[in-house]
Amino acid sequence: MGLMGLEWMFISVILGALLRLLQIFSFAENPCLYFKNKNSFVKSILENCPILTSPFKPTLLWGKSGHFQTVVHVLMGKVKPKWPDSKRFHIKMPDGATMSYDLFDPHEEGEKAQFTLALCPGLANSSECTYLRRFSGHAQQHGYRVAILNHLGALRSETLTSPRGQYPHTKIIMVGFSMGGNIVTKYLGENPTHQNDILCGVACVNLHNGYHNKHTVYGRGDIQKWAGFSLDRCDLHGDKLNVHCDDHQQLCCSVCVALRHSAKNLFVQWSNLRRVYTYLMTLNMRRLLSRHKHLLFSKEAQKLFGCFKEDCVFNATSLIRAGYKSAHDYYKDSSSAYYLNNIQVPMLFVNALDDPVCPPDLLKYPREYVEKTDNCIFITTKHGGHLGFFEGGVLVPECITWLDRVIIEYADGVASVYLKGEHPSQTIAVKQVEELSEREIIIDNSENDSREVTLRKREVNQEFTFERAVIDKEVEDKEKRDTLKRGYSYLIVCLKYLAKYIC
Repeated sequence: MGLMGLEWMFISVILGALLRLLQIFSFAENPCLYFKNKNSFVKSILENCPILTSPFKPTLLWGKSGHFQTVVHVLMGKVKPKWPDSKRFHIKMPDGATMSYDLFDPHEEGEKAQFTLALCPGLANSSECTYLRRFSGHAQQHGYRVAILNHLGALRSETLTSPRGQYPHTKIIMVGFSMGGNIVTKYLGENPTHQNDILCGVACVNLHNGYHNKHTVYGRGDIQKWAGFSLDRCDLHGDKLNVHCDDHQQLCCSVCVALRHSAKNLFVQWSNLRRVYTYLMTLNMRRLLSRHKHLLFSKEAQKLFGCFKEDCVFNATSLIRAGYKSAHDYYKDSSSAYYLNNIQVPMLFVNALDDPVCPPDLLKYPREYVEKTDNCIFITTKHGGHLGFFEGGVLVPECITWLDRVIIEYADGVASVYLKGEHPSQTIAVKQVEELSEREIIIDNSENDSREVTLRKREVNQEFTFERAVIDKEVEDKEKRDTLKRGYSYLIVCLKYLAKYIC
């Protein structure tokens, strides 16, 4: 084979790999929607969100690659907009840290101004990130107020103060991006009071939802009921149940323990280059620590959290502090999977199937949740990457991403339902009032019935007393008449004897 042949072969291999990476010949498809049943709330959302039933058309040349979507999101973000005007507020926390959030008022005061989109950014992100600023401007144009939480230490313009309401009547729509999706979900499920004044939650790429979740093996719960029967194999992997799981306090197979229980193993898998993305996220965290090392590694911090060397921190592959014994304990405590079933407000979960950071196996957890919970929707798209979702154009995408439009349309749908008085929280309140009114009516009726019975008893008693009195009087009169008759008879007899004696 000549030199030209080798060159053409090399070019062909490169072109084939590039075409495979770009997924150019992949077709655009409608998002897949999962929900329990099509009740009135879900119907209203789908009617107000035509984007959910329309094809998602990513940018033609590179938008069908999850890697390119993710890299463009990280390196370029969206087309940089004019920074919208905002106000920053600071709240002193009990441990001495200062939490801050940025507030963006709507461009026009309308009926949507009574709703606030509360955004929780991804790992080590803040309101200064381009994608959050762009989304805030888009939401302001649609009449919403936006509040963005700034993760501690993430703001370049502010330093940490510790090693660790402007609109009280507003209705809140919580939105979490990436790790923020896990934070929003966990926050809502931790305490029922956290759901007060919350209309719904939106988790965009909920990373930690299934990183640490319990599983069940077929028949394991019934083993104790079957005398003389022993089940020693996992129905998922077919391996023997030979490893004791400290989390479940029972035997599990080694594959379950390695893959499903350990979040660290999921992070360091080479599948879809996930290990590379984990390393890049780790570098970002190291930069954040370096920015505040004058405080985090100060003598005061050493007294509070114990002695540790700066070199060891920055060279370690994993660090567990703040009371956690291991990475296993940290991910177990941080996972939202244990709190999902406590959420009563409507939820929307959004994930791309080609997300290189979030393993596809974890997507079944939000799907299982929405299929058994009312008023919740889970959306998956064929393309989109990790928080990318760029659409339109051949090379340069549209300024507004598909994800931005989904969130705003969903917020519009929820706001419309609320303004009509048909939000699940309102219908539940109405039902409770109706049930309470029915109970009061029943109580009133029972009280009225008891009063009527008492009055009837009184009337009967009075009638009975009157009749008894009449009878007694008649008996008394009869006795008097009999007495008079006997008296008259006795008097006549006496008069007869007296007349006989005189004569």
